[in-house]
Amino acid sequence: MPTIALLGSTGQIGRSILLALLTTTVHQVVQLVRPASESKAESINITLVQKKRLWTVPVDLLASSTDELASILSGVGVVASALNGKGMAAEGKIQDAAERAGVKMFYPGEFGMHHVYSGEDGYGHLHPMWNVKSEANERSDIPSYKLHILDDADEKSDFTHINDLATFLVKKNFVSDHISYNEVRKIILPIDVMHRVWKNKDEVPEDVKGKSAFPDDFWILVNGMQGLGRFWRPPGQVHNSLFPEVKVMTFERYFQDKFGS
Repeated sequence: MPTIALLGSTGQIGRSILLALLTTTVHQVVQLVRPASESKAESINITLVQKKRLWTVPVDLLASSTDELASILSGVGVVASALNGKGMAAEGKIQDAAERAGVKMFYPGEFGMHHVYSGEDGYGHLHPMWNVKSEANERSDIPSYKLHILDDADEKSDFTHINDLATFLVKKNFVSDHISYNEVRKIILPIDVMHRVWKNKDEVPEDVKGKSAFPDDFWILVNGMQGLGRFWRPPGQVHNSLFPEVKVMTFERYFQDKFGS
């Protein structure tokens, strides 16, 4: 039975993946976390049986050498990365370390769809953050709920709840819902915001700054692509029908759980 190493387990997506591994599999799991996040990582609410299958290793991924990471990954069969932001810069080094340690399978931190920005020059452009993700692939209770959208709130997009994303890693790729922003609560910004931010990062509106561990201009670009109706997965990449036992988290279910019927 392989041991699974998880990176980024204290983040939103990482925590959901960790819970999915502990509740739907019987594998041993080791979570590699920043030293400053060790107490947070160990405070996860799980059963005593599940805690016996979980180990926490504090490590500075950016400062550690490939050999040091390979030593930590010795005996690990699978590595899954849920790193984001600055941590993604270490993904290539981690993959080299995994290969050196004899890891059999590596899941890079690439769970999104590439958003191509169509510039005034007629060419398509990718944000550098997508290139970081691609390189990793190639190497192997709130009172209200607001969604920011640029341009047309009637355009439908594919949405995947982080718990369904965790199930995807354990099984296949799931889409939680295909829905427009006008069917949920939203804040609409003009699509011109995306164009301005693409030219000048300082044009990011103050009320949406710092919404993600990713750069603000990247966050604006993703939301802009959704508003243009260009965020959906080809049918061949969606595997909901293969696992009828999995009940995905639609927006309707999410809001019912969050706020009641």
